[in-house]
Amino acid sequence: MPLRMLAVILMGVATNSWSAEPVKKVLFIGLDGTRWDAIEAAKTPNIDALIAKGALSVGTEIIAPRETKGDTVSGPGWSNLLCGVWPDKHGTIDNSFKGMNYAAYPHFFARIKEAKPQLLTASYSDWGPIQSKILSHADEVVAEDAHGAAAYVDADARLAKACATHLREKNPDAVMLYLGQDDETGHAKGFHPKVPEYIAAIERVDGLIGEVVAAIQARPTIAAEDWLILVATDHGGAGTNHGGGRQNPDIRRTFLIVSGPSTVQGKVEEQTYQVDVVATALTHLGIALKPEWKLDGRAVGLKPAAK
Repeated sequence: MPLRMLAVILMGVATNSWSAEPVKKVLFIGLDGTRWDAIEAAKTPNIDALIAKGALSVGTEIIAPRETKGDTVSGPGWSNLLCGVWPDKHGTIDNSFKGMNYAAYPHFFARIKEAKPQLLTASYSDWGPIQSKILSHADEVVAEDAHGAAAYVDADARLAKACATHLREKNPDAVMLYLGQDDETGHAKGFHPKVPEYIAAIERVDGLIGEVVAAIQARPTIAAEDWLILVATDHGGAGTNHGGGRQNPDIRRTFLIVSGPSTVQGKVEEQTYQVDVVATALTHLGIALKPEWKLDGRAVGLKPAAK
């Protein structure tokens, strides 16, 4: 083969490799019962770093714009966040899970597997119903069923370690990590920025987030990947509770962080909703939102797709 022709071929190969699109991946970190004003009061360098590299929405709505009878508790909250629809669809209006309809409106891993069955999913949680009621189509499952604030502190640490190990050593495409100690501490001591134990829990959780993010950054393939990191909560709290809080602003002090190279950095001005998490994750993964899924959310914080 003439030398000039070989050079042209090699140049083409190099150009194609340099211009290859990065592999899209998603990590959703769910923090139970975490008020935004308490995050502001706490020392959270890892959450702050995610915000600096992404989009932040304060006051992400936990109540649907239509009547759904959903209470401000974890059952409907995590169903909203993980299924991308409101309680009148997924069927869970309280923590009894009576009427749940996840067969029709499943966990977003099911949507991923339907569209791109080759993608690998992983779930880490220590609130039992996430694994036993909501979760489906996970290739990797690490689940505990913690009870009490102290138990959640220990379980959260184990989950974060397991998640970080998986992120460093395996090749997942969509990961969900649930951490529950903020909520349990709020129930025990109070949901308020002036409650030292509540702030301490948030700061511990921030440290766990740092471990997991560091694991992503340490991946040997990170240069060829585009990780979207979503962080959200199911509700805030008032006193030592949060149920029946549809009209209580302290219970609705929530947030959504959308962080990574594919985000529009800065404050999200438009109203966001819990159901936007699924739409955002799927859109980042290049999965079209099918009309038959009847999702209630939309993608937020992402750069427009290149045409």
